[in-house]
Amino acid sequence: MLKNWKKFLRKKMPDLEVSIFNQKLKLSYEEDEKERLLKAVETLNNNWNKFSYLHGKVSDLKIATLISLELQDSIGNIQALKDRLDIKETDNELLKKEIKLTKKESEESINTIKKIKLELNNKTDEVSKLEYALEEFHSELMQIKNNILKKNHE
Repeated sequence: MLKNWKKFLRKKMPDLEVSIFNQKLKLSYEEDEKERLLKAVETLNNNWNKFSYLHGKVSDLKIATLISLELQDSIGNIQALKDRLDIKETDNELLKKEIKLTKKESEESINTIKKIKLELNNKTDEVSKLEYALEEFHSELMQIKNNILKKNHE
């Protein structure tokens, strides 16, 4: 475990000279964080310039405080948006589950309807066969009746 700390302590991070609020600073950063650091410095300086009309009228500390308040408010807004996004994602997941359940129920209903339709077709075939048999039976009965009537007339 101690070896890992030694490696960490030996690791030299690059430095970047920047100007923040008209002050030169030398900042150390991780290689993959350089772009984020530059973007943050740019944001701070843009906010500093936004309050340029106050330069010379109030202290730099007051301007920095105003910038801090504005940035903190932005962070709060971002957090509120993130919370709303989390809620929407949760709602989305619930809707996906509901859709999945509804789809499953629909598929089960479709399968039940198919089974009922097959049964109905089978029953319809049986009824058709019975109707045909009844027609033949009726036809035979009519022939027998006619034969009996014929014999009685003779």
